[in-house]
Amino acid sequence: MPFGFPPLSHDETRALGDWMRRGSGGPLPPPAPLQSERDAIAKWESFLNADDPKSRLVARYLFEHLFSAHLRLGGVSDDWFRLVRSRTRAPDETQELATVRPYDDPGVARAYYRFRRIRETIVEKTHVPYLLDDEKLARLRQLFFGPDWGDASLRFPSYERSVAANPFVAFQAIPARARYQFLLDDAYYFVKSFIHGPVCKGQVALNVIDEHFLIFFLSPAADVAVTDHAYLQSVAERLAIPAEGGDGAEAIYGRFKFDELAYLRAQAAKLAGAPGRVLGDVWNGDGTNPDAVLTVYRHFDSAVVLKGAIGGVPKTVWVVDFPILERMYYDLVAGFDVFGNVIHQTSTRRYMNLLRIEGEDQFLRFLPAASRKSVRDSWYRGNGVARLVDEVDPFYGGPEPQIRFSNPADTKGQLVERILGEAMPPAVVGEREPVQWKDEPLEAGSLRGRFEREARTVAASAAPFVRVFPDAALLRVRAEHGTGDEDLVYTVIRNRSHLNIDFMFLEQDYLAPAEDTLHVVRGIAVTRPNLFLTISADELGRFFDEWRALAPGNGSFARFVDHYGVRRSDPRFWTTADFFNTEFARVDPFDAGILDLMRYGND
Repeated sequence: MPFGFPPLSHDETRALGDWMRRGSGGPLPPPAPLQSERDAIAKWESFLNADDPKSRLVARYLFEHLFSAHLRLGGVSDDWFRLVRSRTRAPDETQELATVRPYDDPGVARAYYRFRRIRETIVEKTHVPYLLDDEKLARLRQLFFGPDWGDASLRFPSYERSVAANPFVAFQAIPARARYQFLLDDAYYFVKSFIHGPVCKGQVALNVIDEHFLIFFLSPAADVAVTDHAYLQSVAERLAIPAEGGDGAEAIYGRFKFDELAYLRAQAAKLAGAPGRVLGDVWNGDGTNPDAVLTVYRHFDSAVVLKGAIGGVPKTVWVVDFPILERMYYDLVAGFDVFGNVIHQTSTRRYMNLLRIEGEDQFLRFLPAASRKSVRDSWYRGNGVARLVDEVDPFYGGPEPQIRFSNPADTKGQLVERILGEAMPPAVVGEREPVQWKDEPLEAGSLRGRFEREARTVAASAAPFVRVFPDAALLRVRAEHGTGDEDLVYTVIRNRSHLNIDFMFLEQDYLAPAEDTLHVVRGIAVTRPNLFLTISADELGRFFDEWRALAPGNGSFARFVDHYGVRRSDPRFWTTADFFNTEFARVDPFDAGILDLMRYGND
């Protein structure tokens, strides 16, 4: 716990004293698991530890993608579990085989996959939940054991780094369609695994992404890495990631950068004779899966991923294909060593820069060729930066898309709107929040409608008041008694503008604060809040009047916090924090964890 927060209450202090006088005993032993929970674990361990070669290969693939997850057994337990490798199989006691990376040699002839209960408090910054239930088990059997694997060799892959660190080599026997669909089914989990993983910690790590962007995914039927097995095999060696080099002297601009460029040239040659992109080439979530549209917000040294298109049309958009998504995961999660040396840490960060540009360039292929360069240049502003990016990370283009655009001046915005409105069914896009998407209707007569009408006046526009706000503040709107309304929770996010994000250091030199905006997002969209604000329903008008009048350097924000905020020394701090944690758990019990207060400030 950071310094400078209010002391515990008298009753809390007395309870701690009584506990110490009783000997400071640990927690009571957990109750014995229910039979239904034991049965569910046995069923999953039986599936993962089957002895035939195909099952062993699939189990290794699944373990490497789920080792960092907080697993919940749907319908039988509210506890969380980890998937580990063990020397022993059930019913013997689990003997975990701890390795730095999930694809490292476990040191035994046969490792078994077991479930271990998580005893620690679930903290939002590191919480990456994944649901295991009967439906998921049936889906995995369908994906991996339903298709014909052809004449692929089922030899268990080596643990040599050149094989194990490259999933396109290690798991080439598993049909690419099955692997990519597995990633797409839970795209939110996989993006969250690196957004909430240890790799995404600190300013230098986070400045590889923009403050606000959307992620779409390429449809499996439109991804040549999925549809053409021979092509994928031909480029597999080029898809190596820096973790393959271990902690040695292999830096990114040695082999891995050149491999990536060679892969991009091969991809461009493959696409050159294909028809141009159509809207249907964007994965539509198979008609029901909301993971097909994701929004990411960065908050200086942390970030969050949300389902849906939140915040209006962003500066940048990614379209992620199978090779990008799999490499992101192995670069940032499976292959990342938080205790690795500087070369490893730097190489991981720089390779992610290349993958981000690949995702951006995939989006550009959906735009008219005439507008691609201007859009790309708008993402890489600064003296000579656009030219540098064109030289070092060239865009290899692609055929003219088969998409009609009515306004050549805003092809990016049109494309985003058409993907959301035409390529995706409403069940996938969901209800678009109406604060930043100002064409969406507001609720009539409710507290939410009244608040969001006022919020539109401050959201997504550059103004002096933006520059006094921290990266992310949580706002509670208290409902009036007897109205039937409930208290509302919003996150106020400072969307910082960057000239570009192509450099690891000197981020402050590429900020454009005059272009910063605020976003007002429903619910809790932050892991490390910087400020708590609370207003009552009858204060709406005054609150927003004072908000619009804020400006840097005149003390107005300090007075604003005096009235509506809670400083870290305020006696009300803990009850306010408890409200947001409790509300988070009530509204989203699967994704919620305890909020991190390390970045909580005063003003």
